[in-house]
Amino acid sequence: MNYIKTAAMITFCIFIPPLGWYLMHKYSTFDRRTNVILAGACLAFFVYANMSAGNLAIFGGQNSIGQGISPEIFREKFNAAAQKTRASNLNLTIEEPFTVDGKNFSHEFAPELKLVGTVSDDGFISELKIFAAPKNQDESFQTLNVLGLLIATLNPELDAEDRGEVLRDLRMLKNVSTEENYDWTTERRGVKYSVHTEAGKSTFTATLR
Repeated sequence: MNYIKTAAMITFCIFIPPLGWYLMHKYSTFDRRTNVILAGACLAFFVYANMSAGNLAIFGGQNSIGQGISPEIFREKFNAAAQKTRASNLNLTIEEPFTVDGKNFSHEFAPELKLVGTVSDDGFISELKIFAAPKNQDESFQTLNVLGLLIATLNPELDAEDRGEVLRDLRMLKNVSTEENYDWTTERRGVKYSVHTEAGKSTFTATLR
């Protein structure tokens, strides 16, 4: 029976550390030094496993992915975000690898919806722009989906509600297809998002810091 309790205690330490630590404190038959070593080993495994899976925002594990991201890695992460949110069904994935012309690369989602990226001297992306001029509700919906995927790629720690909050901060949910002129800025974990809209055309910019 003690072996079963010990196995259960270690299992909880690995997968649900707080509960495992509580059980260890209450029921462990090991001495204090052994408990500390076991708890530390289990915590290290828990952190490593979750960072590898992209579930923890620790030491940049799921912090702003924009810090040191190449165009090709961005494309892979963007497509992964599209698959996760099922936006791939809307034909919003970037199938072809980017061709960097000088310091710029681009992709056209639609005639009035284009992504343009700027690469710094170290080969990493420094800025991404979405140029949009939606003329109807469907095109506005497509624009918002692309913006949401861009945010999900650069800030993977944000859930759908948090991504929507970024768009609300930029007044994009209300004004994406209007003729109103405005400029708004917000920031999330090292990524500065801004929008400039004039005469029905919007430029959405993500600056990676």
